[in-house]
Amino acid sequence: MKLQTQSDKQNAFTLIELMFTIALSMILLSVGIPSFKDMVQKSKVTAQINQLRGALFLARETAIQRNKKTVICPSSDSTSCSNSWSNGYIVFIDQNEDRTFNDGDILMQTYQNIEKDIMISWRAFGYKNSLQWLPTGITNHQNGTFEICYLNNQELAKALIVSKSGNVRLSKDLDGDGIDENASGDDVRC
Repeated sequence: MKLQTQSDKQNAFTLIELMFTIALSMILLSVGIPSFKDMVQKSKVTAQINQLRGALFLARETAIQRNKKTVICPSSDSTSCSNSWSNGYIVFIDQNEDRTFNDGDILMQTYQNIEKDIMISWRAFGYKNSLQWLPTGITNHQNGTFEICYLNNQELAKALIVSKSGNVRLSKDLDGDGIDENASGDDVRC
């Protein structure tokens, strides 16, 4: 008869240990998944803000460097101006200064919004369908606000505020209610 030694014993979880591990995993997942979802949504909004801000900076810098009026306008097909900023937008040098991309104009960049849950709107004083920069780096008598919304979630809403001087700034939550305010001090609307 062979005696069982310490090295011959099998190691395994008991049923109680296994149930405890599964319960602990479920608790951690129930806490972690919503946080991860929020982080992903915030990241999508931040990516869209950075893309739009980059396009606005490109339009301004192009106007200054090339000494030509430059336009950013909404575009759903990357070849012409449209009405919806949510589909995408284009930046171009406006050779004939008509604020419309056509023959003779120089396309600088196209941007497409592949995230269909993000809505972008432009609220402005002056010409409302596009934004034009002069060679001095200021806008062509325009100021306004781009509002970026994710699934109409007010707490994720952000705004890019464009001044007549051509400066672009990001909205902030000034009153501590969890919702950013626009240039007028009102909550960013979705």
